[in-house]
Amino acid sequence: MKNIKWSQLNIILAIILGTATLIAVYTGIVSHSTKKKLLLQDAVPLSASWIVQTDDSFDQAVTLPAHIEAAPGEEIWLSQYLPDSISEDYGIAFYTIYNRVRVLVEDEVVYQYGFDEEDPFFHAPAPNWNVVSLSPRHAGKKLTIVQSSDYGKYAGLFMEVQGGGRSALLYRQWIRQGGSLIAILVLIFLVSGLCLIAVLLRIHRKLDFRFWYYLILSLLSMVYIITGNPLFMVYSTNEYVVWTLHLVLRMVIPVVYLLFVRGFMPKKRLISIIDGGILLTSLIYVVVMILQIIGLLRLPVTYDITGILYEVGFVALTVIVILAYVKYRNHDLLTLAIANSLYMITGIINLFVKPNHLYQQMGAYFEICTVAYLFLLLGCVLQIVLGQVNERITLIEQEYHSQREVAVTMLNPNFLFSSLNALLTMTKEGSRGSSKMVFAFSKYLRYNLNSIRNDSDLIPFEEELSHITAYLSIQQLRMPELKVVIEDKMHDFKVPIRSIEPIVENAVKHGIGKNGEKGQVIVRSYERRDGYAIQIVDDGKGFDTDMLYIKDTPTSMKTVRTRLEDGIRATVEVNSREDKGTIITVHVPKK
Repeated sequence: MKNIKWSQLNIILAIILGTATLIAVYTGIVSHSTKKKLLLQDAVPLSASWIVQTDDSFDQAVTLPAHIEAAPGEEIWLSQYLPDSISEDYGIAFYTIYNRVRVLVEDEVVYQYGFDEEDPFFHAPAPNWNVVSLSPRHAGKKLTIVQSSDYGKYAGLFMEVQGGGRSALLYRQWIRQGGSLIAILVLIFLVSGLCLIAVLLRIHRKLDFRFWYYLILSLLSMVYIITGNPLFMVYSTNEYVVWTLHLVLRMVIPVVYLLFVRGFMPKKRLISIIDGGILLTSLIYVVVMILQIIGLLRLPVTYDITGILYEVGFVALTVIVILAYVKYRNHDLLTLAIANSLYMITGIINLFVKPNHLYQQMGAYFEICTVAYLFLLLGCVLQIVLGQVNERITLIEQEYHSQREVAVTMLNPNFLFSSLNALLTMTKEGSRGSSKMVFAFSKYLRYNLNSIRNDSDLIPFEEELSHITAYLSIQQLRMPELKVVIEDKMHDFKVPIRSIEPIVENAVKHGIGKNGEKGQVIVRSYERRDGYAIQIVDDGKGFDTDMLYIKDTPTSMKTVRTRLEDGIRATVEVNSREDKGTIITVHVPKK
């Protein structure tokens, strides 16, 4: 299969996240809350001596939690007498899984959940923590919990019932969910830290795409754990909305995870396998959402099916990563293989830690293991980020050394020292040309220093020509048989600073210098119909033009041509014949 481009994968991810967001927003808009605020008092379990009634017949007493055989849609009645004395703040609390619930005191309905004839879809039963408020007038009366479900295995599932002050019931949940809350807090700090790292590093350098996928993965995992936490249901406005979001994230997270893992695959064959997994997972997401919307698939079935598929897929992916590491010995794959293997082992242990998965609640053990797994993956990400930081440091060091070399080269130290020696000799001999040498030398040195500070500036050609004249004046004092001709017919245009002088310097140094320091250099500028031209002519040794653009130094023809092309879109034409001379023409466009 042909590898999918990152842009196409990002489109898939955007579609999935977009639909998930729209579902969450829409269901949130059409939902409303019927829960009451919780207050404070002691709580005790009410698990013993419940009388079960089905099909108008009484069965034996049961102790909760219990799983009673029942057909889909069949109502099961559990009854028990309330204490003889209860306070104003008294209430009961219990979990239900995809059950419609009614709570009666004698014949009075004091609570119901999962019944909404006007909007049944958005208020269908989902895993819920039911809190029922009672008053002192209900003391000593018979309490009946009526449960039914469209899914047979949940119809007779009764969990523990707690009784007491409503805030005490909440406090008990906070204590029970302590491990889960710690995992959630750690994830919040992790995501916040990753966002801070992203903000700080984004200023200096574009972050690796794997970091962004890991950040999205951590954020979605955090929301997934929060929406699946029973304690969060207490504060939710609509349990069905929360559980729908939880289920959507259950299908979105594998797509993001595969996008993250794809970035660590070293070979195209492995990338193709991951791409197939991404497409398959996305297809499952689309099919499940369509079937869910048209009513052919229900939440419990979706939860179970996706769980089995993703567990098998994760095991297969772990095996692929391990085999890939064995074959390619990639360090990133080793970290990923270790993390996946440990997570897979914890998933197997979870089957024994919490064998009754009818409750469809992850539990603190799974949540803590998930947080630990994300931290193991963080090791892979930190290696990437640290690698980018090291690359940035290396690049800065290379730029610094390169700029230093450019500065030294542009100062032309060999020429400066030879000019100073010539000036010293002329001064000792009392030559009248020494003052002219000092003037030309100071002018040349000042221009070179300015070119180092402003190496990207465009200047009038007249200034560049003045610098060329100073250079040629110095060379004439050092080479008495050097002839110089300046034909300045047009200079009302701009060129990059110190872009023409290196051409002249090469003509003197390599053309005339290799010809016994005898010859003529002509520098002319003139206007053409489509622009301007600068021509440097020498009758020196000449050279092979095929070797012209091999060297890459600050004053080489390759560098000069690049600066002229990038700065003013000029073109450079070179004609040279050995022992005849060289003509270099720079064509400068008018616009």
